[in-house]
Amino acid sequence: MKRPLSPRAIAAAEKVLSDVDGCTDSVATARLLPPDVYTSEDFWEFEKEAIFSREWLCIGHVNEIAEPGDQLPLTILDEPIVMLRDLSGEIRVMSAVCQHRGQPLFGGLAGEGRDAASPCLNGRRMKCPYHNWQFELDGRLVAAPSMTETVPVKRLRETIRLPQIRHEIFHGLVFINFDDNAEPLAPTVQRMDEELSTFGLEELVPMPAFVFSDQKWNWKIHHDNALEPYHTSYVHRGVHEAAPAKNARFYDFEEGDGQIMHPTYLLDENAGLASTDGKRTTPIIPGLTDEQRKRVMFASIPPMLFSILQPTFVQLAMIHPTGPGSMDLRRVNLYPKSAVEEPGFQEAYEKFMQRKELAIHQDAVTTAALQQGLRSRYAPRGPLSWMESNIPQLNQWLIERYRKALTADV
Repeated sequence: MKRPLSPRAIAAAEKVLSDVDGCTDSVATARLLPPDVYTSEDFWEFEKEAIFSREWLCIGHVNEIAEPGDQLPLTILDEPIVMLRDLSGEIRVMSAVCQHRGQPLFGGLAGEGRDAASPCLNGRRMKCPYHNWQFELDGRLVAAPSMTETVPVKRLRETIRLPQIRHEIFHGLVFINFDDNAEPLAPTVQRMDEELSTFGLEELVPMPAFVFSDQKWNWKIHHDNALEPYHTSYVHRGVHEAAPAKNARFYDFEEGDGQIMHPTYLLDENAGLASTDGKRTTPIIPGLTDEQRKRVMFASIPPMLFSILQPTFVQLAMIHPTGPGSMDLRRVNLYPKSAVEEPGFQEAYEKFMQRKELAIHQDAVTTAALQQGLRSRYAPRGPLSWMESNIPQLNQWLIERYRKALTADV
């Protein structure tokens, strides 16, 4: 359900869109977006409706809920939802708000024993911790204690069900859309579809998620920083040499494209990112082309997914904005089952993650400082390096949607 935009949000959007000339030019002349798109509370109110209420949002991987009865509670822009696998094995996504009084099903007592990295539950039903109303894994109400005296439970079952949320599964990635009238995702991400066709992503095994709460930068800054290789020679000196910035290549971006992506070529096929010795530590994913074995693909499907497709594993970063200058980040790494079952895999993985922590920390310091700089009255609007070619592409993705939303709501 779309919510009407406030006059302040509309005014903020109109101000931004009056000042975007050049933001989608080729990188040689492109400008950055106005700083308000990263810092303004009023523009954030517009953006929540223009982007997050209308676009496809990546929330997880199917194998994070591998078994029937698995339930993964998530909060998307303050909206409690649950991604689950029902007892027949079907993936479902639905509201996790009890339809009695509005209690989140996985808050309170139901949340005990869970932590951010291992939040998955398993059970035949979902139970509200407030008044013990119970729901089947397809959302149907099955129990409502002490209600017979006012409304027969049989009648309640006829009318009460957890709202279902539209979803698509794309190569094992689960996307939701709060807009029931939105166009399908898949036709807009054909280049990503082609790239993933050899990865067998839906069969890969997810490692436990890493959750980074209350990160102090805008969600678009995260995409810009993750996509552009310009900073890697400086911010990530010593941890990114296996895929040097000078080996980056860029694609054209067409109107309507739903992904922004580029490859960076490895020094050699045995190289691996975030490795102190520059070597890969796990086997290459079966089925990759010779070309894919030579490169790392950095790819965003905005607004919530950034991914790194390496020859040996896939890293997903799911971005959960909480304000114009804050977000939570949920990272999941995926490996082939054959690699996970190899002796010594866990030790190699833990060492890799220890090295990766440095790169994550470096990016966090940099992007938090960038958020601060964009609040300055002296915040710049460019120019850009050729290695920042993805920034005007993300600008184009955004501006297309800002204009469409403003036209629809004004």
